[in-house]
Amino acid sequence: MAGDDTPGGLPTHRPLPSINIPILRDDVARSRKGRLVWGAVFGGLVAMILLVALLLPSAPAPGSEDAGDAVGAVPLSVGLVPPVDAGPAPVDAAIVIVAPVTVETTPDRVRTVHQFGQAHGFRPALTSTGLSGADADALISALEGVMDFRRCRPDDEMAIERDASGAMVRFEYRASITQIYEATRGEDGTLTGRQVEVPVDTRRLARGGTVTTSLGAALEAAGLGRTMVGTFVDVFDGRIDFNTETRSGDAFRLLVDEESIDGTFLRYGTVWAVEYRSQRRGVLTAFYFEPRDAAGDFYDETGRGVHGGWLRTPLHYDHISSPFDMHRMHPVLHRVMPHNGIDFAAGVGTTVWAAADGEVIFAGVRGPNGNLIGIRHEDGFESYYAHLSRFTAGLHVGQTVHQRDVIGYVGSTGRSTGPHLHFGLKRRGAFVDPASELNGPGRMLPSGQLGRFRTEMAGLRRALAEIAIPEVHAARTPEPAPAGSDDGAMD
Repeated sequence: MAGDDTPGGLPTHRPLPSINIPILRDDVARSRKGRLVWGAVFGGLVAMILLVALLLPSAPAPGSEDAGDAVGAVPLSVGLVPPVDAGPAPVDAAIVIVAPVTVETTPDRVRTVHQFGQAHGFRPALTSTGLSGADADALISALEGVMDFRRCRPDDEMAIERDASGAMVRFEYRASITQIYEATRGEDGTLTGRQVEVPVDTRRLARGGTVTTSLGAALEAAGLGRTMVGTFVDVFDGRIDFNTETRSGDAFRLLVDEESIDGTFLRYGTVWAVEYRSQRRGVLTAFYFEPRDAAGDFYDETGRGVHGGWLRTPLHYDHISSPFDMHRMHPVLHRVMPHNGIDFAAGVGTTVWAAADGEVIFAGVRGPNGNLIGIRHEDGFESYYAHLSRFTAGLHVGQTVHQRDVIGYVGSTGRSTGPHLHFGLKRRGAFVDPASELNGPGRMLPSGQLGRFRTEMAGLRRALAEIAIPEVHAARTPEPAPAGSDDGAMD
C-alpha cells in the first residue's frame, strides 16, 4: 500500500500519520475543542427533537373512545415504511425521477424514452428513469465492454421497454444515428448487451456545377457539402492552386457515393471520378481505382497516379494561412524571421498523413513547435509536422510509415495563433519550399492491372460526360480567409 493511500486504496491529500506518532499538545487542544463543538451541536439537535415530540398531539390508539373523532387519521408508520414482505423499493433512495421525453404504449409493452441529461454517471442516469438499483446494475454488467460509459452525453437517449407487469424486458441506448446499443432479457431472466448493426444505404450521386463566387459555393449550389472542396484540393494537388487560380466560369463534374440511414444523410463515401474545367489549367480528370494488394487512389486516363511520391498537402485543409517565406514578419514576435514551411489552417482534430514513405525520427514536444513529428525519407529528405493536438496511437521513433498513413491530428500546441498544421521539408539538412519541391509525377499502374483499370475508367468517363453543367455567369468575389498561423516553427 502506498504511503498516500488508505487501506481501501483511496488516495488521500497527504500521507496518513503512523499510529506510533504521539499527538502533539496543540493537536490535543484542537481535538478537545472539536469534541466540545460537536457535542454542543448534537445536544441541541436532541433538545429540538424532544421539544417537537412534546408539542405534537398524540395519535389516538386504535379502538379508543377518541378514535372516531379523528376522521381519516392513520398511524404515522403507514405509507412511510413499506411492509416487511414488500421487497426492495422500486428505485434507489433519494433518486429524482426524470419525466420521459416520449411514451409509446402497445397492448403488451410500454416504451419510455429519456435523455441522459445532467446525470453524473451511467448508473445515476439509469435510476433517474425509474429503474431499480438492481436493474441498473444488471444493465451495466450486460453492456460492460460493449459501450464506453465515459462517453455519454446529455443529448443521448435511453429507451426502456416494460411488459404488462412492469418488468424491464429491453433497454436501448442511442448515442448517435450509427451508435446504438441494446440489452434484452432472455427467457432465463438474464440481460444480454450488444451493439446494434445499423444498415447504411448508399447511392451514387452525379453532380455538376459552375463556379461564380467560390468552389465551395458552387458545390453547395449543386446539392453537395462544402467539405467536398477538400476532395478537389487533394486530387489535383500540384496541378492547380484552388486558393489563387479559381476563376468565375470554371466548372466541375463529380461522381460520389452518398451514405444515409432511413433517409437521413450520414456522410459522403467513395469519390469515383472527378473533373475540373479550369480556365487557367485546362480540363483535369481523375478516376478512383483499387489495385490488387494496394490501397485505392486516383489515376489519370493513362493509368498514372495523380499523386507523386509525395503529398504536397498531407491533410484536408481550409486555406494556406502562411506560405514558405524566408522574410516573413513574425505574427507573435513582430520581427522578420524565416518561415520554414507552409501553414495549412484546418479544424482541430483533422487527420494528418505521412507525406511519403519513411521512418519516424521524432515524435514528441519540441519548444514552439508543440507536438512535433519528424520523418526521414529517401534522397536526403525529412518532413516535419508541427502543432499537432495529438499523435496517432502507438506512433514511435523508429517506426516505418507509408504515404497516407495517419500519423497525427491538427491542433494548436506550442506557439501558435490558431489551429493549423505547420508542414516543413528539409533536403540534405536545409529547409526548402514544399510547394515547389514536391511536384513529381505519380507511378504507373503495373501492366497486368491496366486492362481492368481501363474497363472501369471507361464506364466512369461515360457517366461523367452525361452530367450537365449549368451555365452561370457572375463576377467572382474572393472569400475572406480565417486566421491560423505559427511563429516560424523549426527555425
